[in-house]
Order: sequence, then C-alpha cells, then structure tokens
Amino acid sequence: MSKKILLILTFLSIWACKSNASDTKYPLKITGTITNDVSGKIYLERLNDRNIGMKIDSVALTGKTFKFETSIPEPGIYQLNIANEQVIGLILDGGEILSIVADGSSTPDKAATANVQGSKNMALFNEVMAEMQKFSSVRNTLESQFQGAKGEADRNKIRTQYQSAEVEMKKVIYPKIQELGTSMAGIIAANNFLNPETDFEYLSQLKTRLEQEGKNHFFAKMFIQTINQKSVGTVGSIAPDFELTTLDGKKVKLSSLKGKTVVLDFWATWCGPCIMSFPGMKKAVEKYKDRDDVVFLFVNTFERVAEDQWKDHVNKFITNRGFSFMNPVLDIGNQTSMTYGVEGIPAKFCIDKEGKIKHKGSGYLGSTEAVYNEMVEWIEK
Repeated sequence: MSKKILLILTFLSIWACKSNASDTKYPLKITGTITNDVSGKIYLERLNDRNIGMKIDSVALTGKTFKFETSIPEPGIYQLNIANEQVIGLILDGGEILSIVADGSSTPDKAATANVQGSKNMALFNEVMAEMQKFSSVRNTLESQFQGAKGEADRNKIRTQYQSAEVEMKKVIYPKIQELGTSMAGIIAANNFLNPETDFEYLSQLKTRLEQEGKNHFFAKMFIQTINQKSVGTVGSIAPDFELTTLDGKKVKLSSLKGKTVVLDFWATWCGPCIMSFPGMKKAVEKYKDRDDVVFLFVNTFERVAEDQWKDHVNKFITNRGFSFMNPVLDIGNQTSMTYGVEGIPAKFCIDKEGKIKHKGSGYLGSTEAVYNEMVEWIEK
C-alpha cells in the first residue's frame, strides 16, 4: 500500500508548503508488526514542501511490534519511517485507528512491503490509484502506436480506442472519488485525477462542501483557492471583489456597486488594441452617463513601470491623450487582473446587478462601432 500512496506525492509538491494549522489536534492510533529483524525507532513524519518527512512523534520497537497513541496537527500527508529502513505513506484526516504489518526492511531479492488496515479512505484511494496506473499503461501503449501509425484511418482508430479507455476509466474512478468526498484522499484524488474541463461541476460542488463543512486545513484551503481561480471570470460565476483607487485618490470597491451593472475594462498605457478600443468605450460611457445603474471601471494594469511611478505615469497618459472620461482605477501590482484570470488585454467583463459575470471578452473588435455595439448588447441584454 505504501508504494501506491507515495506515488501521488510528486503531484502534490506545489501544494505542500507551510501550514496554517490551528491548535486543534487530531487523534491517531497505530499498532504495527514488523516481520523482518529491524532495530531502532519508528518515526511518524509529516511531508514538507520538498516531500521530506519532518518528525512529529516516535516510538521504540518492542520486539517486533510498535504502537502510537498520538495526534496530528491537521489532515494531510504523513509517513511512517521504520528505523530509516522503510517508509510507509499515509493520507490522514485524524481519528484513524490503523493496523500495519510491514517488512521493515528490504532484502536482496525483495523490496519491503506493507499492509495498512483500518482506513477505508486509503483503501479507496489505492483502488483509484491502481485504475489510474492501469489507464496510464494503456495510454502509453496507444501513444506509441499513434506515433507509428501509417495513415489517418489508423490514427482515428487509435483515437477511438483512447477515448473508450478514458470513458471506462472514469466509470471506475468517479464513484470512488465521490465516495471519498471531502476527506484528504478525496481532495487529492479529485485534484489529480479529474479534468477541470469535463468534471468542473463536481469539483465546484466539492469546493462548496468543504466550505460548508468548515474544512480549513491547508489542503482544503488550497483546493478551494484552486477551484476559485479556475472558475473566476467564467460566465455565471461570482465576480471577485476588489478595492482599488482612482487617480484622484477615491476608493472604489466592487461589492459596493451591487445592484448596478458594472463593466470592467482591463487596459495599459502601452497596449495598442486597448487604446484603439477607447473611442468605442467613450461612446458607450456617454450613452449611459445618466444611468445610475450602469458603471464603467477602467482598470489600469500590467504597467511597465515601477510601482512608485505608476500613478504619475498613468496620469500623464490620461492628460496627454485626453482620456479623462475613463477616470481609471489603478491595479498597482496586477493583483486584480490576476484574480480575474486576465492573460491578455484589453479584457472586458460585464457584471450583473447580482454580482455575477454575465459577459466577457478580450481583444479589439476592429472598429469604434463594434466596440460600442458590444457594450450596448452586454448592458441591455
């Protein structure tokens, strides 16, 4: 079992960093038997950001048995280190009562193995892992065949085989991942084995469940953050709140504009397509200038100047170009644009009166009228 669990750790190195664990302790009981002759201590270790075990408790071997009655600081990825001879991976939520039989050391003709009982979640996780390893083997074979295919007919046949294998794999792992739910194993499996493009509904539901259940350990927080980042900026999602400052020092907070239709236009002074779109945007601003329920926010971002020069740089640009209609808010440091998932500018979002994104677009549409007409359509419809 340990080998299968440890295989997943490489996928998690970007997650495993400093924890914000609370003072809550999560109980853990482990009894174990070592079959080979091993002497020394058994260490319970927590994996750090480099997948290195950090010792949190230890017990001595009594003959060939050991016993932990301890606690972990929060749910996470742990391991048992048997006298620096064998390492057994554990995915723990706290509250487990585990029974382990392990070799304790390798021999010239046999690698050390272990059997962990008492955790349904780890057993289910290993079943998912086994199916993923099986699928990976099939995928590698098909990829090799695809590279050697001599015609489009053969390639299409291989594509069909791959799609069928993927469908069968999903039929097996999806119910198991659902059963794992909001457990540590469930978070890891969902994060690593589900596709955000095809499984986003479940991933979003899992995020919501974690929030509703008050799960605030490190991995839960990272999963919630990841799903929020993937969903941000998508039509129908809640627009992330922000507070930015205008050139004249006025604070503008998005959430204070709830009840109004808000158009966000992310732009920069060096961006040609942004500048070409401004005549159309100005025309739209003028059309709705007497509407209290429509607000345009020109979010200046991605400037190529030092942060202490940002405001003066933008102010000179606005003054010299005669773009006072914009009265931009300054995204100094680009945090808001990154929160919205903006990768290229101009990028525009239309937020409805409930605070949800109802339209989004990017690039210059080619003419003043096209830009203007798009804004009218967004706002009116």
